[in-house]
Amino acid sequence: MNKATKTVIITGGNTGLGFEAAKVIASTSKEWHIVIASRSEQRGKEAVQELIHNSNNPNISEIVLDLSSISSIKSFVEQFTSAGLPSLHGVVCNAGAQFVQGTQMTADGIEAAFGVNHLGHFLLVRLLLNQLNENGRIVVVSSDTHDPSKKTGMPAPRYAIPQTLADPNASDQLLKDLNDLAKGQVRYTTSKLCNLYFTYELSRRINKTKRSIAVVAFNPGMMPGKGSALARDYKPFLRFMWNNVMPLLRFVRSSIRTTKQSGNDLAKLILANSIKSGSYWDGPKPINSSEESYNQNRAIELWDWSSESLKLQKDL
Repeated sequence: MNKATKTVIITGGNTGLGFEAAKVIASTSKEWHIVIASRSEQRGKEAVQELIHNSNNPNISEIVLDLSSISSIKSFVEQFTSAGLPSLHGVVCNAGAQFVQGTQMTADGIEAAFGVNHLGHFLLVRLLLNQLNENGRIVVVSSDTHDPSKKTGMPAPRYAIPQTLADPNASDQLLKDLNDLAKGQVRYTTSKLCNLYFTYELSRRINKTKRSIAVVAFNPGMMPGKGSALARDYKPFLRFMWNNVMPLLRFVRSSIRTTKQSGNDLAKLILANSIKSGSYWDGPKPINSSEESYNQNRAIELWDWSSESLKLQKDL
């Protein structure tokens, strides 16, 4: 049995994009130990067994992680730290959620899309950062839906001060002109913009510490179909369209991809020997993200507020 020498954590690795990326990493090299971070212990265990069977790589395990709960994130880090696994070389912030059946909040009272997609991953990465080895890698899964010029069919983000985005009532006021479906979609695209502010600010701050950890963002494209859980909160008709009709559009639109295709591109960002920190990847190639995403004042504002709300030091 090949002994693993380094570990990668993949949030939401039990299904969809994260699962496909895990499969590629496991099949490519047994030097990686893969931790599947899943909200459901049962689904995590099932994914691990399937991955081991498909890849013939035994170096895969699961730890429960609920990104909507600060206590669960802290518990995950404690369990990971005490698990005796190979040194940490990669973190893939992949898990994401979209809520379109009315305003929802996390266990800690944060608007759910902002709480899961941004704040949960912010806390996870900050708590793991000192364990990341030199030449380590952090990949934040964003989305081209953050960029209105891409004409994805999703509404444009509506960035506001973080206090407003995090507060369910204030967020409702900000989006009071929209129905529940549109509100959920705007919250999702806004959270994906926040992912980029986080990526770029984290990259700048790590660079100042002279550590050689690369932080990049990744756009997997739209991945309709049963392999993706992103539409699980949609009403039956829209869910049927997502699962059965929209996948056919990938034959005419390059921005629509399969989870297998994008999972392969995501895995390569972990497996690559070197990669430019602060870059944004559209599938297999680096491109510019939206003009709005390079607003450094917003990135600092979001970083400072997130750090303060989680009782973390602002400086690394």
